[in-house]
Amino acid sequence: MTDLTRRTALTLAAAAGPVGWAAASTTAAAAPAAGGTTWRRLPDVPPNPTDWHDAIPVGEPYWTQLGLAGPIAGAHGDHLIVAGGANFPEPALTATRANTLGKVYWDDAFVYSRVTGRWRPAGRLPDAVGYAATLSTDDGVLVIGGEGYRGGPGGTAQRPAEKFADVYLLRWDGHRLDRTELPPLPRPLSYAVAGIVDGVVHVAEGGDFYALDLDRPDRGWTTLPRWPGEPRSVAVGAAQDGRFYLLSGRAQQPDKSWTFYRDAYAYSPRHGSWTRIADLPWCVTAGLAHPTGRTGLVVVGGDKDIGRWNLIEHHVALRNAAPPGSAEWQRHNNVVTWIYDHHTGFNGELLRYDTRRDRWSVDGWFPGPPPATTPAVNWDGDLIVASGEVGPGIRTPRVWQAEF
Repeated sequence: MTDLTRRTALTLAAAAGPVGWAAASTTAAAAPAAGGTTWRRLPDVPPNPTDWHDAIPVGEPYWTQLGLAGPIAGAHGDHLIVAGGANFPEPALTATRANTLGKVYWDDAFVYSRVTGRWRPAGRLPDAVGYAATLSTDDGVLVIGGEGYRGGPGGTAQRPAEKFADVYLLRWDGHRLDRTELPPLPRPLSYAVAGIVDGVVHVAEGGDFYALDLDRPDRGWTTLPRWPGEPRSVAVGAAQDGRFYLLSGRAQQPDKSWTFYRDAYAYSPRHGSWTRIADLPWCVTAGLAHPTGRTGLVVVGGDKDIGRWNLIEHHVALRNAAPPGSAEWQRHNNVVTWIYDHHTGFNGELLRYDTRRDRWSVDGWFPGPPPATTPAVNWDGDLIVASGEVGPGIRTPRVWQAEF
């Protein structure tokens, strides 16, 4: 892909001085011999520094990074960029407990240097953004869509989050983040998945499939034929072996029940058509995928427990139908809280797909609590898993690096 014209649309605040963060130590976890994958833990994402509401104890001695779901995460050169994301930061007031702010979307940005092994602040984004599709490119971290709040942090108990159609590149110039605008999406969207094939980014979400030629962005987005399957959200996507892969996802049916999908599809830009590939052994909705070698695809994390999901959603619906604060409302909220508090985590198995043999296999285990709702970061072939969700309303600040 050729370099894009770097029009700096917005220069964010410079990082504050030489301050940086490094973990006291990093740990290495050897994967099962069959997988041949080496995992290494990098320093945790630093605490959010923006003190924007009294309900959040920013600056207190115990304040730390809780972790971020749906962060912007990507690599450019020797730097890993992590920004935005969402969590529940009020002490003891988690997702189902009465709180002031609800889910909070952040605008803080951080940069990790693999040269120094340290994090440093990178200012603030112009908007609080979570659940965008992000990709690492030679020109910077490509950010596509997302949701949150214009102008700074906000919480869902204050007002609903807004979906964005913004598309842009983020670059770290050694002092600050530069942002280069690209043509906006045909519609606002979040929880999309994306991959780049031959310089063209492909984006799938809901029942829509779009493409943008990054070498000719002035031509704008093209709407492409949808995969031969049901619309879905929170799917998994990646590019490999000249094709874009769309895996799994979930959708709510007219009767309010949910379907967790195991079907998978590959789109060939050369032929302009989709092919259904082998079904996954289980659902991986909200997981992530990373290309390995010339013909491999590794899928990490995600959720396969549709029984647990439907049980949660059933009691959420009953709670929402009851008068707020009533005994009936409290009863169903207690059930949801109980399930959340005793959640056993997401998929721990690593799945590997062979694009030539059209075959899935289990290839080891994730070395920590399995993640969901965080993008796969391709850093010169290595996979970086930065933060994410490890249970309903529960995040992790941990950052893992896998060498295949």
